[in-house]
Amino acid sequence: MDTVTQITLGAAVGELVLGKKIGNKAPLWGAIFGVVPDLDVLASPFVSEVQALAIHRGFSHSLFFCAIAAPLFGWLLHRYYKQSETSLRDWSLLVFMTIITHIFIDVCTSYGTQVFQPFSNYSLSFNSIFIIDPFYTLPLMAGILTALFLKRNTAKRKWANTIGLAISSLYLLLGFGVKAHVNDVFEQNFTQQDIHPQKYMTTPAPFSIFLWTGYAEEGDRLYAGLYSVFDDDRTIDFKSIQQNAELLKPYEGQLPVERLKWFSQGYYAASKNTPTLLVHDLRFGRSDLWLTDETAPFVWNYRLIFNEDSTQVVGFEQYEPSFDMRSEVWSQLFDRVFGKE
Repeated sequence: MDTVTQITLGAAVGELVLGKKIGNKAPLWGAIFGVVPDLDVLASPFVSEVQALAIHRGFSHSLFFCAIAAPLFGWLLHRYYKQSETSLRDWSLLVFMTIITHIFIDVCTSYGTQVFQPFSNYSLSFNSIFIIDPFYTLPLMAGILTALFLKRNTAKRKWANTIGLAISSLYLLLGFGVKAHVNDVFEQNFTQQDIHPQKYMTTPAPFSIFLWTGYAEEGDRLYAGLYSVFDDDRTIDFKSIQQNAELLKPYEGQLPVERLKWFSQGYYAASKNTPTLLVHDLRFGRSDLWLTDETAPFVWNYRLIFNEDSTQVVGFEQYEPSFDMRSEVWSQLFDRVFGKE
């Protein structure tokens, strides 16, 4: 999730765990440890892009890291606040809860999180919430901001924060229920439209759990379609994308190529614009959010870097994600969320 959400969630969890005992220091430390796992990005300037792709949401987002970080940072905080009435267990619990909730909310997005590091690099993603979702973040923010202005021993402070957490948590759970319904609709459309995917995925479009994008892989072709829970007609209009996997065949087994396939979880397409060979991660969609019938660039792209004789892929370079910021696109998104074509 975005940094603002992680800070807000960490603060709310910190308040829930220790707010009554230490007041505003609890949400402060909760907010700090709510972003600690994302400090893995600090390694990016010192490693290649190939390495950075595996590091982000890697060890620092694992259950193992959470298990060792909680007592370690808990002990340091207990030493720092040794005159406080809080125990080592209290501080360890605060660190554990803020990091584990960070990991869980990241797992709910489509990016992929290596929760089983260092034992496995399997990338887990539930694809149940978009990386920025105001319906999740705003109740959290309202709850914790209200609590910060109330005395720590008052019931109102506790209830303000708890209600914010409860509303956001219910919304998160609702996302799983909506996803189950959306999957059923996509499966019905695959049958009706004679599409036989080897695999498929569904993920929320920006910025809610009401509009969903689905991707299906059939041979060397992928299909992308949109469905809103407010659609009167459940027929999905799929767009066809040529995967062009044969463009990467000569470089199979080479680390940069295999890393991109792993990261995209197989939902990728390749394209060649001589001499450039590009790999597009389809999970992050197109700049027009699949809302138009026009040709639009993919959001998440990598340019492969070759050695002198072009026989080895020695690395890749990521293009900055780009979105179509025209007002009509956002207007179309709003309409499409509510079932208007």
